[in-house]
This record gives sequence, structure tokens and C-alpha cells, in this order.
Amino acid sequence: MKTVVMLGTAHLLHQVTGDDRTAELERCLDYLKCKLDTQVVMEEWSERKKESVAKAFAPKLGLPWVNVGTPDEPQYRTYDGYIKHPGYNGTLPDYDPDGPWLNEYGPFENQENRERRMAENVRTEMENYEKGLFILGTAHLHSLFGKLQSLGFRVVAFAL
Repeated sequence: MKTVVMLGTAHLLHQVTGDDRTAELERCLDYLKCKLDTQVVMEEWSERKKESVAKAFAPKLGLPWVNVGTPDEPQYRTYDGYIKHPGYNGTLPDYDPDGPWLNEYGPFENQENRERRMAENVRTEMENYEKGLFILGTAHLHSLFGKLQSLGFRVVAFAL
């Protein structure tokens, strides 16, 4: 049975190189690769963002890196921005500059579309490997664990 090792993180850890948080992400990737003998790094990533820390680090592990995220298409778009940020686009009528630092989760249908697509992307990539390391946002950890199990994978999950 093929194995997917999931590592749930805050996406911010994937974006900033050279600080203590990304050094810890790199340490976790190295540790999981060594302990569980993973053969590929798969990551939930956005086409709109710059190169991820994991993509830059994967060659140092001797592993290929693959984006298993979703394309920038309407059916996969979720709410973006904190409610106190002018870019907020959720269910509240407008952003609130005095509001708390909250992110809104949803819309649910789009989150489900994203997770189904990511699970299919992982299944496609895993055709060539026995053990893969899948980095994703912590919000998806539980749901994708179940989706990948239902596709026949042995799943192991960690969170940073």
C-alpha cells in the first residue's frame, strides 16, 4: 500500500526564507524524509505566489517537488484576507479596519472543490512513488486525511 505522509502547516511558513520558522520547516522535511524514506515532496501551492521554501529545499533532500494545489479558477477560490484588511472578500459587508485579525473560512463548496482536486492531484503524482510527503495548510489536514484514505492510501499526518 502506498503511503502519504502529510505535514500540516501555516502557509506563512512556506513563503519566507531565512528565518527561524522556515528553518524549522526545513528541519521537519529533512527529518520526515530520513525517518520515513519519502521519495517526493508534494505541496499545496498557489500559482500566484513566489517559489515556496519547500520547493527550494527539496533538491537539498534529493527529492523532486510537485505542486498539487489547485489552479486559480473560480470554483477553487476561497475567502481571502483578514476581516480588518481592505482586500477582505468574505460574507461581512465590508472590511473592518477596527476588527480582529480573523480569517473567514469558506465558502464551503469551494473548499470541498479544492480538497477533492488536491486529493486527485496527489493520487496522480503518487502513481510513480511508494511514499510521498504532502505539505498542506493545517485547515485541510483532517479532511484530506480521510479523502486520501478513501483513495486507498496509508496516511500518516503531522502538524507544525
